[in-house]
Amino acid sequence: MITYKFTLKSKANSKGEYPIIIVFIKDRENTSLSIGKTCQLNDWSLETERLKKTHNQYRQINELIEKYWKQIKSIIHDFDMDDCPYSIADVINRFKKETGREKKPHSYTTFQEGLLEELKSKGKLSSYGIEKDTLASLKRFFSKSEISFRDLTADNLYKYEAFLYNNKNSSSTVGIRMRTIRATMNKAIKREIIPPTQYPFRKFKASKIKESGKKEFLTEDEITILKNSNPTHTNDSYARDFFLLSFYGRGINFADLMLLKKTDIYKDTITYQRQKTGVTVSFKLNDFWFEKMKEYAAPKKSEYIFDIIKEKNPSEDSLQRLKKDFLKYKINDPLIRIMKKENISKHITFYCARHSFATLLKFKNISLDIIKEALGHKDIKSTMSYLNSLPSNTLDKMIEDVINF
Repeated sequence: MITYKFTLKSKANSKGEYPIIIVFIKDRENTSLSIGKTCQLNDWSLETERLKKTHNQYRQINELIEKYWKQIKSIIHDFDMDDCPYSIADVINRFKKETGREKKPHSYTTFQEGLLEELKSKGKLSSYGIEKDTLASLKRFFSKSEISFRDLTADNLYKYEAFLYNNKNSSSTVGIRMRTIRATMNKAIKREIIPPTQYPFRKFKASKIKESGKKEFLTEDEITILKNSNPTHTNDSYARDFFLLSFYGRGINFADLMLLKKTDIYKDTITYQRQKTGVTVSFKLNDFWFEKMKEYAAPKKSEYIFDIIKEKNPSEDSLQRLKKDFLKYKINDPLIRIMKKENISKHITFYCARHSFATLLKFKNISLDIIKEALGHKDIKSTMSYLNSLPSNTLDKMIEDVINF
């Protein structure tokens, strides 16, 4: 069920006026659309969702709002009568067509920027960061800011792939970039922005790009070594503790961890929604979590559990920069020192805590279905591609336990 309302944007424009917007809400997610009119804050009535008589154009603008309100109501009714699933985007696209406000993007750049705005409004930080970085990378490759859909031919994708490898990107990064472009092209076709004939991935196969290097993880014994380590450098204790918080928190990634709120805690359980997939994950708090929530607690006035996000209502860009800086300087760089000190010859980063958690479950013969639920994956394919192959010595031990040689 989609609901909608007319209200004002939270921020004023350069003239100190607030844009009048339509907010569409479905499944606790919302998207807004400007009607192209503005007013002063005291000219707007939140109760009636209309302009007060104090505005010199209240009659004309209120008539426009009333017209739009009826059109949207009719559109939603038509979708309901069709008895088929529909999204907020479907309603907005139909509304734009009926009001003559539809503006098809003229380039890949503008279409991708529109998708970024959608991700931002949904709070999907991880996907937002990946797609934004991919667009920036394409702009560097083409040496221009406005990239057309026709620029993305199979031939140019092969050249872009070579460009990425020449700039020392890993196979994993190259694969992410290509799959992001592929997903964007599929969305453009689905939304009838470009014809299927412009799809370059019939000739260029993004699936052929696979990570050649192994995904690092810590064994159960190495986790114990890390937990018992005595860091000597600044930030080393912080890096160790937050790595272990992720490991004991079902492999929670850093974007989700820093956004955890005090309201996410109920008794001895934390429940949150993954930024990347939207899947709800719950995990029971252990003694380590209780201890570190006190040690790294945010101020009482803060809504967050950990003292990482300082500003109120941070923007998506601000959160991305904060995550990137924290991971590099306070966690990943110190983890390199810790691994070296403990004689663990592995390139370990914060994200390896998630791999370690998942791989340990696999070693314990936990089913893929359960691991999928624990990680908050949407489908079993993600879980299967995510896990490492079992090392030969682990396979030997498991076989010996079953077959008597």
